[in-house]
Amino acid sequence: MKQPFALLEAAVSCGSPTRGAQLAYDALVRAGLPALLGGAACYPMEKLEPCPHYPPHLLHLDTVMAVSRTLRSNLLTALERGQFPVVIGGDHSVAMGSLAALGEYYGADRLAVVYIDAHADINTERTSVTGCIHGMDLAAACGLCCPELTVGRQRVNLLGENLYILGGRSIDPPEYDILARQGAHLYSPEQLSGDGLARVLGEILPQLADKQVHISFDVDSLDPSEFSATGYRIPNGLTLEQVHAILRAVLATGRTRCFECVEYNPTLDADGRDLPTLLELFRLVADTLAGA
Repeated sequence: MKQPFALLEAAVSCGSPTRGAQLAYDALVRAGLPALLGGAACYPMEKLEPCPHYPPHLLHLDTVMAVSRTLRSNLLTALERGQFPVVIGGDHSVAMGSLAALGEYYGADRLAVVYIDAHADINTERTSVTGCIHGMDLAAACGLCCPELTVGRQRVNLLGENLYILGGRSIDPPEYDILARQGAHLYSPEQLSGDGLARVLGEILPQLADKQVHISFDVDSLDPSEFSATGYRIPNGLTLEQVHAILRAVLATGRTRCFECVEYNPTLDADGRDLPTLLELFRLVADTLAGA
């Protein structure tokens, strides 16, 4: 891959109940991520204050949508300039902006999403118990949510059959029904253990052959013993070795058009242990893309 990288900030944490993830981009830039990505062009973003909790079923709606709309615009600019976008969240609500841009640019029916996350994030505003939008981004991208969660000129309408959630283990009961109705693919850490990872990748990779692929990586997919600087420390997660294997396999197809990393909270990384872990993961992304 000869494309230059673009490093895009998506500075929001109020799509979730915790604060601090909006600072991830700054922490990674200070640690040298642009240079690691070969002098990536940087697209910083203004950090907005959380707006009031109205409406109650869509917390901080105005701020969350403002960030996703700015991200959509910046990502489209990067694509038009021939750059490979690397998105740094923020909480996972930012995927609404990423998927809006990618769906608009490539066509939603041709877009596949490899979603590495402890959660399914496919609640709608009607099924969500918390009203936190970071749990609705995939539902919004599939066109299942209210108009208030439309980021671009129109709904994305991502096809559920092109959605692959790996590492899911904290799923709300209504989400199982939504996943089944949409034909989405959910793989728990248990299904990815041992020889299961090779089997699952053997199922997924052929289905990506004619797609434009977006990888959305949430650090809470990892077991807390491997990575703890996030607001969601959910046991029985993936190992770093498993995540690296997934990334290598998907990136090596040459079909990936965007990589996204969300929910790293530098305020919870007091000893700085997790930042080098993330930088090594980005190095793997860059090196694998270079050989794809």
